[in-house]
Amino acid sequence: MQKKILVLNDLHVGSAYALLPPDFMDTEGNIHVQNVGQKFLWDIFTKTLVRLQPQKIDTIVINGDLLDGAPGKAPNKSQDSTLHRVEDQIEAAVKVLEEIKNRLPKAEWYFVRGTPNHEFPADVAHVASRLLGKTYPIYNSLPLRTGKAVVNFSHEVSFTSALTKAAPLEREMIYQWLSEGMNGHKVIHCEVRAHCHYFAYVGRRDRLAIVCPCWQLQTPYMTRNSPKKNIPDLGCIVLSVDDSYVDYGMCPVSFTEYLYLPPETDFIDIANGGQDGEDIPVVTL
Repeated sequence: MQKKILVLNDLHVGSAYALLPPDFMDTEGNIHVQNVGQKFLWDIFTKTLVRLQPQKIDTIVINGDLLDGAPGKAPNKSQDSTLHRVEDQIEAAVKVLEEIKNRLPKAEWYFVRGTPNHEFPADVAHVASRLLGKTYPIYNSLPLRTGKAVVNFSHEVSFTSALTKAAPLEREMIYQWLSEGMNGHKVIHCEVRAHCHYFAYVGRRDRLAIVCPCWQLQTPYMTRNSPKKNIPDLGCIVLSVDDSYVDYGMCPVSFTEYLYLPPETDFIDIANGGQDGEDIPVVTL
């Protein structure tokens, strides 16, 4: 049995550094025009959907942090918000996900809760019901089975800004092996995580662990120690599940990544007083 699963996470709708539908009108009738970074993100987001549309995507998983969160919440206390009201974030998230739904209308949807700092399950459930017209559960941990193959989705995983980004994923596989050996838990072939805003993966003969890219640009919170330490990987992944590999003791899950580099601010040429003799404005994304 074969299935394809599209995984998106860390959309952080409401953030000034994340996806915003063009000319979005909030609950008070104000129009929010995309800033430079949001326009860039929307462009690569819609281009990705065009690339995905010819495929037969069976399932879509939103793996946490769909919303950026209400004002006053850690870590950034919504200092960087475009939309400060949760109801506006919910409406904008519906419009973002409608772009996916309209292109992949036959896919099943699943939603995993993100970090409490950013979203409450009830708010994500509101997005899901508005989008799909019925009540959807919001999972803490989501194990999906395709025949003999099992993929587990959960939002959080330990973050590392060092060069050894694979170490937390190695631990995830070891935790799963221990749960099987010591607690009699069922086998999970692929552990899918989010939260870190970078893309990394590790694999063994019969296992895979992967942390997926995000849809949020580098925020001031991410640059508080160094502007180069936490540069996000933008995009999403498609998992290809084929349970026939299980019979051969091999991992039944492979993936295709859709990755994009974040933009970098142009240098300011102080030798020439700016480009063509004019001052160059500093553009902060």
